[in-house]
Amino acid sequence: MSDNVALVIEDTDANRIFFERLLGQAGFKIYGVASGAAALEQAGRLSSLALAVIDMEIPDLNGLELTLRLRRAFPQACLIVATMYDEPSLMQSAFDKGCDVFLVKPHGFMDLFKRLTAEGAAGLHAVRPLVIDQYGPRAFKSVLR
Repeated sequence: MSDNVALVIEDTDANRIFFERLLGQAGFKIYGVASGAAALEQAGRLSSLALAVIDMEIPDLNGLELTLRLRRAFPQACLIVATMYDEPSLMQSAFDKGCDVFLVKPHGFMDLFKRLTAEGAAGLHAVRPLVIDQYGPRAFKSVLR
Protein backbone atom coordinates (compact mmCIF):
# COMPACT_ATOMS: atom_id res chain seq x y z
CA MET A 1 0.00 0.00 0.00
CA SER A 2 1.70 3.21 -1.13
CA ASP A 3 0.12 5.27 1.64
CA ASN A 4 2.08 3.26 4.20
CA VAL A 5 5.60 3.88 2.90
CA ALA A 6 8.25 4.70 5.49
CA LEU A 7 11.84 5.83 5.08
CA VAL A 8 14.37 5.16 7.84
CA ILE A 9 17.58 7.19 7.71
CA GLU A 10 20.01 5.86 10.31
CA ASP A 11 23.75 5.23 9.93
CA THR A 12 24.03 2.82 12.87
CA ASP A 13 23.04 -0.60 11.52
CA ALA A 14 21.53 -1.90 14.76
CA ASN A 15 19.35 1.20 15.18
CA ARG A 16 18.25 1.17 11.53
CA ILE A 17 17.30 -2.50 11.72
CA PHE A 18 15.40 -1.86 14.96
CA PHE A 19 13.40 1.00 13.40
CA GLU A 20 12.75 -1.07 10.27
CA ARG A 21 11.35 -3.94 12.36
CA LEU A 22 9.29 -1.58 14.51
CA LEU A 23 7.73 0.12 11.49
CA GLY A 24 7.30 -3.17 9.66
CA GLN A 25 5.31 -4.56 12.57
CA ALA A 26 3.19 -1.40 12.48
CA GLY A 27 2.28 -2.18 8.85
CA PHE A 28 4.65 0.06 6.89
CA LYS A 29 6.60 -0.78 3.75
CA ILE A 30 10.10 0.31 4.76
CA TYR A 31 13.08 1.65 2.89
CA GLY A 32 16.14 1.84 5.14
CA VAL A 33 19.22 3.87 4.23
CA ALA A 34 22.43 4.84 6.02
CA SER A 35 23.12 8.31 4.60
CA GLY A 36 21.52 11.57 3.61
CA ALA A 37 22.50 11.10 -0.04
CA ALA A 38 20.88 7.64 -0.09
CA ALA A 39 17.78 9.08 1.60
CA LEU A 40 17.39 11.80 -1.02
CA GLU A 41 17.98 9.28 -3.82
CA GLN A 42 15.37 6.89 -2.39
CA ALA A 43 12.90 9.74 -1.74
CA GLY A 44 13.26 10.78 -5.37
CA ARG A 45 11.97 7.34 -6.42
CA LEU A 46 8.91 7.46 -4.15
CA SER A 47 5.52 8.73 -5.27
CA SER A 48 4.34 9.08 -1.67
CA LEU A 49 5.77 8.94 1.83
CA ALA A 50 3.72 8.46 4.98
CA LEU A 51 6.53 8.60 7.50
CA ALA A 52 10.28 9.15 7.81
CA VAL A 53 12.55 8.54 10.77
CA ILE A 54 15.58 10.81 10.47
CA ASP A 55 18.64 10.31 12.62
CA MET A 56 20.02 13.71 13.61
CA GLU A 57 23.64 12.68 13.10
CA ILE A 58 24.27 11.06 9.76
CA PRO A 59 27.72 11.37 8.22
CA ASP A 60 27.05 13.26 4.98
CA LEU A 61 24.10 15.59 5.69
CA ASN A 62 22.80 17.39 8.75
CA GLY A 63 19.57 15.82 10.03
CA LEU A 64 17.92 19.24 10.14
CA GLU A 65 18.75 19.91 6.49
CA LEU A 66 17.43 16.48 5.53
CA THR A 67 14.23 17.19 7.48
CA LEU A 68 13.78 20.44 5.55
CA ARG A 69 14.33 18.74 2.18
CA LEU A 70 11.95 15.86 2.94
CA ARG A 71 9.31 18.30 4.18
CA ARG A 72 9.48 20.19 0.89
CA ALA A 73 9.21 16.96 -1.12
CA PHE A 74 6.46 15.37 1.01
CA PRO A 75 4.37 18.06 2.74
CA GLN A 76 1.90 15.53 4.18
CA ALA A 77 4.47 13.03 5.54
CA CYS A 78 5.01 12.58 9.25
CA LEU A 79 8.68 13.41 9.87
CA ILE A 80 10.29 12.04 13.02
CA VAL A 81 13.69 13.35 14.08
CA ALA A 82 15.45 10.81 16.30
CA THR A 83 18.38 11.74 18.50
CA MET A 84 19.94 11.07 21.87
CA TYR A 85 20.01 14.82 22.63
CA ASP A 86 17.13 16.05 24.79
CA GLU A 87 17.76 19.74 24.14
CA PRO A 88 14.89 22.27 23.80
CA SER A 89 16.78 24.50 21.35
CA LEU A 90 17.48 21.49 19.10
CA MET A 91 13.82 20.51 19.32
CA GLN A 92 12.84 24.04 18.29
CA SER A 93 15.23 23.92 15.32
CA ALA A 94 13.84 20.54 14.23
CA PHE A 95 10.24 21.75 14.43
CA ASP A 96 11.15 24.92 12.56
CA LYS A 97 12.51 22.74 9.70
CA GLY A 98 9.29 20.73 9.44
CA CYS A 99 9.66 17.94 12.01
CA ASP A 100 6.39 16.57 13.42
CA VAL A 101 7.79 14.32 16.17
CA PHE A 102 11.04 14.75 18.10
CA LEU A 103 11.99 11.33 19.47
CA VAL A 104 14.66 11.06 22.15
CA LYS A 105 16.44 7.70 21.79
CA PRO A 106 16.05 5.21 23.32
CA HIS A 107 13.14 6.37 25.48
CA GLY A 108 10.50 7.00 22.86
CA PHE A 109 10.58 3.76 20.87
CA MET A 110 7.67 1.99 22.56
CA ASP A 111 5.45 5.07 22.71
CA LEU A 112 6.08 5.58 19.00
CA PHE A 113 5.24 1.95 18.25
CA LYS A 114 2.01 2.08 20.30
CA ARG A 115 0.81 5.17 18.45
CA LEU A 116 1.69 3.74 15.05
CA THR A 117 0.00 0.38 15.64
CA ALA A 118 -3.13 2.06 17.00
CA GLU A 119 -3.56 4.82 14.44
CA GLY A 120 -0.81 4.62 11.80
CA ALA A 121 1.08 7.77 10.85
CA ALA A 122 -2.15 9.77 11.23
CA GLY A 123 -1.99 9.16 14.99
CA LEU A 124 1.24 11.09 15.16
CA HIS A 125 -0.39 14.09 13.49
CA ALA A 126 -2.99 14.41 16.26
CA VAL A 127 -0.67 16.44 18.49
CA ARG A 128 1.97 18.50 16.72
CA PRO A 129 4.65 19.33 17.48
CA LEU A 130 5.10 16.21 19.58
CA VAL A 131 8.04 15.22 21.77
CA ILE A 132 8.48 11.61 22.84
CA ASP A 133 11.14 11.25 25.53
CA GLN A 134 11.73 9.67 28.94
CA TYR A 135 8.60 11.45 30.23
CA GLY A 136 6.40 10.00 27.48
CA PRO A 137 4.62 11.82 24.65
CA ARG A 138 3.78 15.49 25.12
CA ALA A 139 3.10 18.61 23.10
CA PHE A 140 6.19 20.74 22.60
CA LYS A 141 6.17 24.20 24.13
CA SER A 142 8.19 26.61 22.01
CA VAL A 143 11.37 27.97 23.55
CA LEU A 144 10.74 31.18 21.61
CA ARG A 145 8.57 33.76 23.32
